[in-house]
Amino acid sequence: MKIPKPVNAAWDWVEEHFRLIALVVTLMIAASTVLWIPLLAAFVVGATVGGLLVQLRTAGRLTRLRAEADELLRENGSLRHQKTVLASGVLSSQTMLTQRLPTIPEDPE
Repeated sequence: MKIPKPVNAAWDWVEEHFRLIALVVTLMIAASTVLWIPLLAAFVVGATVGGLLVQLRTAGRLTRLRAEADELLRENGSLRHQKTVLASGVLSSQTMLTQRLPTIPEDPE
């Protein structure tokens, strides 16, 4: 399924500003419920602070894993290209040359 460009741009913006959005939403919920249900306001603030701390701790690991996945995708693309070139017969003469080389028999001991 193809994602429309405006939707993709909106999701990218939300990902970039996630901390700010979470902070604003938390403060709005806490401010609106602190007079009527102070326990709920404290829970929302605590859950948000805890979630942000976990997100901060895992951000470095996630960045490293994404970079590793990108590198693996690049390697995969390179190997596919190499396989395509070999299958097209461009290097068939070089392959035949290596097959013509004599083999050295093993020494039976």
